Amino acid sequence: MIDIEALQGMLGTTRSIPMPSEAVYAKLSVSGLRMERTCSAAPEQYEIFRGDDAAGYIRVRWSRFTVDYPSAGDEILFDGSTDGFAAFTDSERDSYLLMAIDLILSRLDAA
Repeated sequence: MIDIEALQGMLGTTRSIPMPSEAVYAKLSVSGLRMERTCSAAPEQYEIFRGDDAAGYIRVRWSRFTVDYPSAGDEILFDGSTDGFAAFTDSERDSYLLMAIDLILSRLDAA
């Protein structure tokens, strides 16, 4: 499991990003970004937009979790593992999506 506070320390951010407490992920706006779930499993994946522009891509498959910027196959911001095989487990989804959004926002801030 990812330690969000440690990650925020490494990124130099204390950004507070509220996430839903229930699984309402088909279309969600977080910190000015629009997250659209394009597949719920095998793989679970999300496209992230700022306005109409691509800002990120999140994917879980074969217990591998990746965050790309600004689109799939572009710059890899994170490549790690999950407990879920073809999707996040319910217990890890919020924290991993929070981390991914924070990574994307940090990369957008640096651009």
